[in-house]
Amino acid sequence: MAIQFHCPGCSQPIEVDDIHANQTAACPYCRRVVNVPPKSALDQAPPISARPTADADGVTPPPQPTPGELHIGPTMTYRDRMAKTYGNYALICTAIAFVLMVGTMIYGAMLMADKFDVTAHSQPSLEKLSEELALQHPGLAVGPLGAMFFAVVGLALGITSIKQTTRGNWRGIVTVVICGLFVLCFCGINGLGLLGGGLGVSG
Repeated sequence: MAIQFHCPGCSQPIEVDDIHANQTAACPYCRRVVNVPPKSALDQAPPISARPTADADGVTPPPQPTPGELHIGPTMTYRDRMAKTYGNYALICTAIAFVLMVGTMIYGAMLMADKFDVTAHSQPSLEKLSEELALQHPGLAVGPLGAMFFAVVGLALGITSIKQTTRGNWRGIVTVVICGLFVLCFCGINGLGLLGGGLGVSG
């Protein structure tokens, strides 16, 4: 025998097999997860019977569960699932960008420490050391460029995630803030470097 009840989210009638009583089920209309009542909650006409019913004997039938009393489990709409997916990818891109940038900085600092001679009386300037390392190790530029690429991708995915939904979407918000700051700092540092180089050449 089927169990019929109204979905508390969209008020559409739902019908499930009685073997699913007291279990959770997803509404086929709005995809909400609801608890299936033990018996049908829809208004049904009483069956025609020649025998006296329990009400005729003065026995009160047990109360039927109403849709408002159903416990609604955790729900996740299509937009919520898409926001979570984009947010997860954005977090991965953010982590890759962070690892590339930090790894490049550590590797560059180690190379610069090898070039720095403590016993020497005159030390080359930091700018000269950076230029020398850039010429000898052109691969050092790959790390920041790769970090910038993944930061831009993470920023785009984070914005897409926020466009889907902002309800509990901490992934999208975190990635937009971190990747946005990273892109701004990267562009600002490179812009200042180009500006300083241009002023140096003009001077």
